[in-house]
Amino acid sequence: MISILAISVTGCTDTEDASSIPADEAEPSEEVSSADSAISPENETAASEDVITLDRAKEIALAHAGLEETDVTFVKPWLETDDGRQEYEIEFYRGNTEYDYDIDALTGDIVSYDSDAENYSRSDSAQSAGNNTYIGEEKAKSIALAKVSGATESDIRLYLDSEDGKPVYEGSILFNNTEYEFEIDAVTGTVLQWNYEPADDDDR
Repeated sequence: MISILAISVTGCTDTEDASSIPADEAEPSEEVSSADSAISPENETAASEDVITLDRAKEIALAHAGLEETDVTFVKPWLETDDGRQEYEIEFYRGNTEYDYDIDALTGDIVSYDSDAENYSRSDSAQSAGNNTYIGEEKAKSIALAKVSGATESDIRLYLDSEDGKPVYEGSILFNNTEYEFEIDAVTGTVLQWNYEPADDDDR
Protein backbone atom coordinates (compact mmCIF):
# COMPACT_ATOMS: atom_id res chain seq x y z
CA MET A 1 0.00 0.00 0.00
CA ILE A 2 2.79 2.44 0.81
CA SER A 3 4.42 1.80 -2.58
CA ILE A 4 1.16 2.40 -4.45
CA LEU A 5 0.59 5.71 -2.64
CA ALA A 6 4.13 6.89 -3.48
CA ILE A 7 3.64 6.18 -7.18
CA SER A 8 0.31 8.05 -7.19
CA VAL A 9 1.82 11.13 -5.54
CA THR A 10 4.74 11.17 -8.01
CA GLY A 11 2.36 10.99 -11.00
CA CYS A 12 0.29 13.91 -9.75
CA THR A 13 3.39 16.02 -9.23
CA ASP A 14 4.58 15.47 -12.86
CA THR A 15 1.13 16.39 -14.19
CA GLU A 16 1.01 19.60 -12.19
CA ASP A 17 4.54 20.60 -13.36
CA ALA A 18 3.59 20.12 -17.01
CA SER A 19 0.38 22.12 -16.73
CA SER A 20 2.06 24.95 -14.83
CA ILE A 21 4.19 26.12 -17.84
CA PRO A 22 2.93 29.62 -18.82
CA ALA A 23 1.22 29.82 -22.18
CA ASP A 24 3.42 32.71 -23.34
CA GLU A 25 6.54 30.54 -22.85
CA ALA A 26 5.07 27.60 -24.73
CA GLU A 27 4.52 29.52 -28.02
CA PRO A 28 6.47 32.42 -29.63
CA SER A 29 4.94 35.86 -29.20
CA GLU A 30 3.01 37.23 -32.18
CA GLU A 31 4.60 40.64 -31.52
CA VAL A 32 8.08 39.21 -32.10
CA SER A 33 7.00 37.62 -35.39
CA SER A 34 5.51 40.84 -36.73
CA ALA A 35 8.61 42.80 -35.78
CA ASP A 36 10.84 40.36 -37.69
CA SER A 37 8.79 40.82 -40.88
CA ALA A 38 8.76 44.65 -40.80
CA ILE A 39 10.33 46.57 -43.79
CA SER A 40 13.46 48.42 -42.81
CA PRO A 41 13.59 52.24 -43.26
CA GLU A 42 16.38 51.75 -45.79
CA ASN A 43 14.17 49.58 -47.97
CA GLU A 44 11.29 52.02 -47.70
CA THR A 45 13.55 54.87 -48.86
CA ALA A 46 14.87 52.89 -51.82
CA ALA A 47 11.36 51.87 -52.88
CA SER A 48 10.10 55.45 -52.77
CA GLU A 49 12.89 56.91 -54.94
CA ASP A 50 11.96 57.74 -58.54
CA VAL A 51 13.33 59.74 -61.45
CA ILE A 52 12.16 63.27 -62.19
CA THR A 53 9.94 63.85 -65.21
CA LEU A 54 11.23 64.96 -68.59
CA ASP A 55 9.29 68.22 -68.28
CA ARG A 56 11.02 68.91 -64.96
CA ALA A 57 14.42 68.26 -66.55
CA LYS A 58 13.57 70.77 -69.30
CA GLU A 59 12.53 73.35 -66.70
CA ILE A 60 15.85 72.94 -64.88
CA ALA A 61 17.86 73.41 -68.09
CA LEU A 62 15.83 76.44 -69.20
CA ALA A 63 16.07 78.07 -65.77
CA HIS A 64 19.85 77.64 -65.78
CA ALA A 65 20.08 79.13 -69.29
CA GLY A 66 17.75 81.99 -68.30
CA LEU A 67 15.34 81.19 -71.13
CA GLU A 68 11.66 80.41 -71.60
CA GLU A 69 10.35 77.40 -73.48
CA THR A 70 8.76 79.71 -76.06
CA ASP A 71 12.22 81.15 -76.78
CA VAL A 72 13.85 77.87 -77.85
CA THR A 73 13.55 74.88 -80.16
CA PHE A 74 14.10 71.52 -78.48
CA VAL A 75 15.86 68.62 -80.11
CA LYS A 76 14.30 65.29 -79.13
CA PRO A 77 15.56 64.58 -75.57
CA TRP A 78 16.32 61.14 -74.19
CA LEU A 79 17.09 59.28 -70.98
CA GLU A 80 20.35 57.33 -70.81
CA THR A 81 22.52 55.57 -68.24
CA ASP A 82 26.07 56.87 -67.76
CA ASP A 83 28.36 55.05 -65.30
CA GLY A 84 25.31 53.54 -63.60
CA ARG A 85 23.56 56.90 -63.26
CA GLN A 86 20.42 57.81 -65.20
CA GLU A 87 20.68 61.18 -66.95
CA TYR A 88 18.45 63.25 -69.20
CA GLU A 89 20.17 64.56 -72.33
CA ILE A 90 18.53 67.92 -73.03
CA GLU A 91 19.44 69.87 -76.17
CA PHE A 92 17.85 73.02 -77.56
CA TYR A 93 18.55 76.00 -79.80
CA ARG A 94 17.94 79.70 -79.47
CA GLY A 95 18.96 81.97 -82.31
CA ASN A 96 22.48 81.00 -83.29
CA THR A 97 23.29 79.22 -80.03
CA GLU A 98 23.06 75.52 -79.21
CA TYR A 99 22.63 74.41 -75.56
CA ASP A 100 23.44 70.92 -74.27
CA TYR A 101 22.61 69.71 -70.73
CA ASP A 102 23.14 66.45 -68.84
CA ILE A 103 20.75 66.33 -65.86
CA ASP A 104 20.73 63.69 -63.13
CA ALA A 105 17.36 61.96 -63.50
CA LEU A 106 17.13 61.14 -59.77
CA THR A 107 18.25 64.39 -58.10
CA GLY A 108 17.70 66.96 -60.85
CA ASP A 109 21.31 68.17 -60.53
CA ILE A 110 23.02 69.55 -63.64
CA VAL A 111 25.86 67.10 -64.31
CA SER A 112 27.32 69.06 -67.24
CA TYR A 113 26.34 71.70 -69.78
CA ASP A 114 27.73 73.76 -72.62
CA SER A 115 26.57 76.26 -75.24
CA ASP A 116 28.04 76.89 -78.67
CA ALA A 117 27.41 79.79 -81.04
CA GLU A 118 27.06 78.82 -84.70
CA ASN A 119 28.40 80.82 -87.63
CA TYR A 120 24.98 81.52 -89.04
CA SER A 121 21.82 82.67 -87.34
CA ARG A 122 18.87 80.27 -87.52
CA SER A 123 15.38 81.40 -88.25
CA ASP A 124 12.11 79.88 -89.38
CA SER A 125 11.77 82.65 -91.94
CA ALA A 126 13.68 82.79 -95.21
CA GLN A 127 17.06 84.49 -95.14
CA SER A 128 19.09 86.32 -97.77
CA ALA A 129 22.47 85.20 -99.11
CA GLY A 130 23.75 87.80 -101.51
CA ASN A 131 21.22 87.87 -104.34
CA ASN A 132 19.74 84.54 -103.27
CA THR A 133 17.15 83.71 -100.64
CA TYR A 134 17.41 80.81 -98.20
CA ILE A 135 14.51 78.39 -98.16
CA GLY A 136 14.31 78.64 -94.34
CA GLU A 137 14.42 76.03 -91.60
CA GLU A 138 10.78 74.98 -91.84
CA LYS A 139 11.09 74.19 -95.55
CA ALA A 140 14.38 72.34 -95.00
CA LYS A 141 12.77 70.27 -92.23
CA SER A 142 9.81 69.36 -94.42
CA ILE A 143 12.16 68.22 -97.20
CA ALA A 144 14.11 65.97 -94.84
CA LEU A 145 11.08 64.60 -92.98
CA ALA A 146 9.38 63.73 -96.28
CA LYS A 147 12.11 61.12 -96.79
CA VAL A 148 11.38 59.33 -93.47
CA SER A 149 7.84 58.04 -93.26
CA GLY A 150 6.32 58.57 -89.81
CA ALA A 151 9.00 60.96 -88.49
CA THR A 152 7.89 64.31 -87.05
CA GLU A 153 9.52 67.62 -86.07
CA SER A 154 10.29 66.26 -82.61
CA ASP A 155 12.63 63.72 -84.25
CA ILE A 156 14.76 66.18 -86.22
CA ARG A 157 17.60 68.56 -85.43
CA LEU A 158 18.80 71.03 -88.02
CA TYR A 159 21.05 74.07 -88.28
CA LEU A 160 22.46 76.39 -90.93
CA ASP A 161 26.09 75.74 -91.80
CA SER A 162 28.58 76.35 -94.58
CA GLU A 163 30.10 73.67 -96.83
CA ASP A 164 32.96 74.91 -99.04
CA GLY A 165 31.55 78.43 -98.80
CA LYS A 166 28.03 77.31 -99.74
CA PRO A 167 25.20 77.67 -97.20
CA VAL A 168 23.60 74.34 -96.30
CA TYR A 169 21.13 73.05 -93.77
CA GLU A 170 22.81 70.20 -91.95
CA GLY A 171 21.08 67.90 -89.52
CA SER A 172 19.89 64.48 -88.45
CA ILE A 173 16.69 62.57 -87.76
CA LEU A 174 16.46 59.97 -84.98
CA PHE A 175 13.49 57.72 -85.67
CA ASN A 176 12.59 54.06 -85.21
CA ASN A 177 16.09 53.09 -83.99
CA THR A 178 17.72 54.64 -87.05
CA GLU A 179 19.78 57.83 -87.41
CA TYR A 180 19.50 59.72 -90.69
CA GLU A 181 22.08 62.42 -91.50
CA PHE A 182 21.67 64.93 -94.30
CA GLU A 183 22.76 68.17 -95.95
CA ILE A 184 20.32 70.33 -97.88
CA ASP A 185 21.25 73.26 -100.11
CA ALA A 186 20.00 76.33 -98.21
CA VAL A 187 19.14 78.18 -101.43
CA THR A 188 17.76 75.54 -103.80
CA GLY A 189 16.46 72.93 -101.32
CA THR A 190 18.41 70.16 -103.07
CA VAL A 191 19.37 67.22 -100.85
CA LEU A 192 23.17 67.14 -101.17
CA GLN A 193 23.88 64.28 -98.77
CA TRP A 194 21.72 61.58 -97.22
CA ASN A 195 22.82 58.53 -95.27
CA TYR A 196 21.52 56.45 -92.40
CA GLU A 197 22.63 53.78 -89.93
CA PRO A 198 21.33 52.03 -86.80
CA ALA A 199 21.20 54.52 -83.94
CA ASP A 200 23.76 54.09 -81.16
CA ASP A 201 22.55 53.80 -77.55
CA ASP A 202 24.22 57.16 -76.84
CA ASP A 203 22.14 58.84 -79.57
CA ARG A 204 18.77 57.81 -78.10
